[in-house]
Amino acid sequence: MEYYIGYLISGIVIIIAIFISLFAQTKVNGAFNKYKDVPSSLGMTGAELAEKMARENNLDIVVRMCSGHLTDHYNPKDKSLNISEANYHGTSVSAHAIVAHEFGHAMQDAKNYAPLKIRQFVIKTSNFVSKLLMPLLILGILLQIFLFSSIAGSLVIYISVALYGVSVIASLVTLPVEYNASSRAKKILIGMGSVSEDEVKGTDAVLNAAALTYVASLLLSLAYFLRFLFLLLAIRDR
Repeated sequence: MEYYIGYLISGIVIIIAIFISLFAQTKVNGAFNKYKDVPSSLGMTGAELAEKMARENNLDIVVRMCSGHLTDHYNPKDKSLNISEANYHGTSVSAHAIVAHEFGHAMQDAKNYAPLKIRQFVIKTSNFVSKLLMPLLILGILLQIFLFSSIAGSLVIYISVALYGVSVIASLVTLPVEYNASSRAKKILIGMGSVSEDEVKGTDAVLNAAALTYVASLLLSLAYFLRFLFLLLAIRDR
């Protein structure tokens, strides 16, 4: 019975996590929009900022523009810093905060920052496991529907627990990587010149809001993992 109670509670947590995710995304967009019209005192575009940071830190990376809204990312495979069009040409506090954050990941890669390496490994493992288990998950569902097999039903739950377990690990190792990149970003921007108190406040607002989305993602994946785990324990306890 206690397992079923845990199953129900985890369902409530999932609903809460979804609302937190929506709130986090709203907060990111709100913070970004608030400071996207506030010019940075550094007086350069996001692309120029990235290139300047690369030169000053002796990093051999490629700076390029990518499509989409807030799709900025660093790709360790080809050492490229990909900046969304608005931030690539933007000279605002928001644009600089996002670019500096992604450059923080480039610095992590250059310095072999352990949590980043762990995240890359976990993500590769997660992608492999997802490709391997999803066909099995579909097969289990079909067997359960057409054969009414309790074994097939248990297989579905086992696979779901495994999938969300990997997702929890991936989300967990992402947190220190993202927070560290944001910390590096703020230090870089402050160290590059006379940054006003309002700019520091704006940078914090944008980066903290972005970090909240990763916290929400962790909470959601953890809730789903516990939900299927409690369901599995309840079935085994019958």
